[in-house]
Amino acid sequence: MLHFPHGAFVAINAAQEQQRRDKEEEEEMTRYSVDELDSNWEFKIVRSEAGAFRKPEVFNVLLQEESIAGWELVEKLDNRRVRFKRPQDTRRRDATLPPGFDPYRSHYGSAGGTRTAVLIGTALMLALGVAFAVLFSTGVDTGSSADSIPWIIVTLGGVVFLLVGVAIVAIRRSQ
Repeated sequence: MLHFPHGAFVAINAAQEQQRRDKEEEEEMTRYSVDELDSNWEFKIVRSEAGAFRKPEVFNVLLQEESIAGWELVEKLDNRRVRFKRPQDTRRRDATLPPGFDPYRSHYGSAGGTRTAVLIGTALMLALGVAFAVLFSTGVDTGSSADSIPWIIVTLGGVVFLLVGVAIVAIRRSQ
């Protein structure tokens, strides 16, 4: 009756498959010309887990921030990935960048937002599991408390399984 574990496997497999497709696509799309390689360009891809680059104002902020370190737009791969390049000798100016500015950042936005959402979702699922366990252990009156124990085990087992699945997905997305 519990469908949570299957859903966790589906989510994990979908996330892994998307990562594989993204890497494959990036390898195919990021062909560099002889001129680019001979001119000592360096490249990077900036990623947004939430697909923030679909908003023009966010995309423009990204372009402005990256230009501070000399990065130039090569292409917007999709709403989650943008490719940049800059001459390698621009590295010499990195020491003069504003404090805390990372010229080699590859993630845009806060990964903490995703972690917070996962933690809130986990807490809600745990609370739901406990509520079901309490409901089944006190709501079914068969004269024996032993009849409610399998429901508690199944419910808590399902919640634990779901939590492990959510944690795996969160860890893989943050890598």
